Amino acid sequence: MKFLLIVVSQLIMLFPIIGCREEKAPPEALRLEVNTHTGQPLRHTLYGFNTNMISGDYGYLDDDFVALTKALAPQTLRFPGGTVGNFYHWEAGGFFESEMDSTLNPKLNKRNKDNYVKLQERRNGKIVFDDFMQLCNTLHITPVVVVNLWTGSPEESAAWVDYAKNKGYQITHWELGNEYYLPHYLNKYRTVETYIAEAKKHAAAMKAVNPNIKVSVCATPLGFHKEGWLVKTQQRKWDKGLAADPSFYDAYTVHAYAYKAVQKKQIEEMRCYLMGWIHFGVEEALDYYQELFPNKEMWITEWNIANPANRVANTQLHAMYVGDFFLKMLTMPNVTQANYHVIAGPGKGFPVFSPITPVTPGTFWKYGGEPELDFGGTIRRAVYPAFQLIGEAFAQADTQFTVSIQNQPLLEGAMTYAKKQMFGIQAQAIGKKRDSNETAYLAILVSNRTGEQHTLHLVIDGKYYKGRVIYRYVADERLNATNGGNAEMEGSGEIEIRIQEWSGEATELLIPKNSFGVLTLLR
Repeated sequence: MKFLLIVVSQLIMLFPIIGCREEKAPPEALRLEVNTHTGQPLRHTLYGFNTNMISGDYGYLDDDFVALTKALAPQTLRFPGGTVGNFYHWEAGGFFESEMDSTLNPKLNKRNKDNYVKLQERRNGKIVFDDFMQLCNTLHITPVVVVNLWTGSPEESAAWVDYAKNKGYQITHWELGNEYYLPHYLNKYRTVETYIAEAKKHAAAMKAVNPNIKVSVCATPLGFHKEGWLVKTQQRKWDKGLAADPSFYDAYTVHAYAYKAVQKKQIEEMRCYLMGWIHFGVEEALDYYQELFPNKEMWITEWNIANPANRVANTQLHAMYVGDFFLKMLTMPNVTQANYHVIAGPGKGFPVFSPITPVTPGTFWKYGGEPELDFGGTIRRAVYPAFQLIGEAFAQADTQFTVSIQNQPLLEGAMTYAKKQMFGIQAQAIGKKRDSNETAYLAILVSNRTGEQHTLHLVIDGKYYKGRVIYRYVADERLNATNGGNAEMEGSGEIEIRIQEWSGEATELLIPKNSFGVLTLLR
């Protein structure tokens, strides 16, 4: 017995009992402070999507497209899309086959021709402008329209503006083409001066019909590509040329894609790169554009990760990325219009929702594990629930309030941002006030960039909030959880990324790791 007591006492010394172990005092909790007495009008037009229906997988009035779009509650939609806008003829409601291979890029020409054939087979070749406007009017969506400066004419653009005006369509935002700075279009736009000359003709003709519209020119994404500043001389000249002749346009359009689409990187490293790009790279980009265009609106009419084959596509990290970048845009005062690319279409990379992907030889997509049923023949991809949460909050809010965060956790960047420390939490508060200046609705959008959960203390107008909250969020232990796989991995056959909900006292709230969510105060 004496021997046994000695052994037990030695074991206790080696392995202290957890319940008796002396613990250090926990670090001070994350503190999020909201001031509802200071605020600014909420820029609803930051929450929108680019459409691109040339593949014919969906039509604007299809029941499934309308239902899934309605649940997202977007504030804006872009028509007829990005690149396809350079070939679209609004009166014909479609495209001309002879123009589908008119660029200098063989891959783009092939994609255009393939999609042209698909649209002919599935939709009789039609993408009807009035169908798009019917959707916008039904769902109270603000339209953004791209006019054709590639195969179209100033007269065609002016007639489009005139038609919209006579139909009573409320369209203020018009883009003067899409990405003409790319080498694809050098056979027409060899220099920025040739683009400016054509853009001026279109802008003058359009504003002669309706002087109340706004037009935007194509600036390059160079500011968002730090690595490209020193090597892409042509793009620098393009932006400087636009900045030197600002008299004919109201805004400049920039497409913001996270630059690297690297392979064979661990997804944890991709987290630290993507969040670093948002935290550091976007600020550098804003400085670049603000210096060039100090008095112009900035429209980000396409934004996403770098390309559909990015290994981050359709993962939990992708859902986190879109939530975090959206919160960043709320801090960018010159941005007045934004559209995620793309709301719907084939594939497992860019779309918010897409058809079940059939096995097709020669494609880069992984197969197997595609959920058999989500919404009919459609799958809501990983980013869908994150956008749904934003849409739900934006639909009830009209004001953006001041937010500060104390006791921030830190996250270290990777690749371009290696050894650089950034904040681990990003948050913005939006809401609606009553006439008495009392807050009728208050929601806090929270991005937890880190792989750790955090206790959150809420302070509203200088007072600790201890009331009830509802927290709706998207989170997963695994950054590579996915709704159907992507170019590098097969899915599990399940919808792994969906909205979760917690309700209770604010003092018991934990922000999950790897999460984006909306916290609503019940007051």
